[in-house]
Amino acid sequence: MTMSRPLPRLGEIIAGYSVLKKVGEGNRGVVYQARDARGETVALKVLKPDCARDADLVREFLDEAAATDRIDHEGVVKVLGDGAEDGRHHLLMEFVDGPPLDRVLTERGRISWRTATRIMIGLANGLAAAHAKGLIHRDVKPANILLMRDGSPKIVDFGIVKDIGTLKGFLVNGRRVGTAAYASPEQCLGKRLSESTDMYSLGATFYHMVCGRPPFEGKSTTEVMKKHVRALPVPPADLIRTLPKGLSKAIEKMLAKKQTDRFESMEKLASDLEMILEGKVAISAGKPRVERTSTRGSRPPRTAWRNKAGA
Repeated sequence: MTMSRPLPRLGEIIAGYSVLKKVGEGNRGVVYQARDARGETVALKVLKPDCARDADLVREFLDEAAATDRIDHEGVVKVLGDGAEDGRHHLLMEFVDGPPLDRVLTERGRISWRTATRIMIGLANGLAAAHAKGLIHRDVKPANILLMRDGSPKIVDFGIVKDIGTLKGFLVNGRRVGTAAYASPEQCLGKRLSESTDMYSLGATFYHMVCGRPPFEGKSTTEVMKKHVRALPVPPADLIRTLPKGLSKAIEKMLAKKQTDRFESMEKLASDLEMILEGKVAISAGKPRVERTSTRGSRPPRTAWRNKAGA
């Protein structure tokens, strides 16, 4: 068993950077703002001690550096380096002086459709760069999106994927990767994933941004996952009357149950959203379909909903 040290104290020096304050926390890591003697500020992400005892979790944590290093795009937070000191694993990342999208939504409820669409275009372009390198995110959600002071978004928490075609459902190396509120039907059913999986989760995030809530809610993770598989979301334009019909149709297309019914690429999505902003196009979505196999007693695999927290 690998020995690990407690989480750092404020003022402690790690990799030449002084820990200033805690700025975020997930299931596996804690993020701090840190600064070196030259005044350079970075985000220092430290693997939690209990996770550091698991070799698979350590490998997945370090995979984030390897994956992000392959993506050169302003919409993806850069990982500057990684290391370990006496069993304490860390990543040094670009520091974004702005809030996560989930905090913004908690405070404001929803975002104007124009602002949300501009953010979505930036996210689509960032994910397009990742897909071009053979990577899919698998956990696109408001908590994994940071907003800079000028409103432009940056995506965080990438994991490396060597072969997209081998990914299935929520589980990677026996562990769940994904969050039920923004999960695709194929994740919930344990089916093969693709770049279109990110499209669905991005659509669920877009829906939350303009409507003030995710497309599906429920009393349990199981209930939410079943809705992703079997139910159709209320059209965004039915909830927000000022929403352009074309934008509502675009969100519905992102949330299509079948992967082949969604936008064919992030580039196509970004292009169409640009045209919607300019008032040049109205997306026409076909009649939503639910896969036949998903309505005949299908249920998400048990292992997929045991842990309600996001990955």
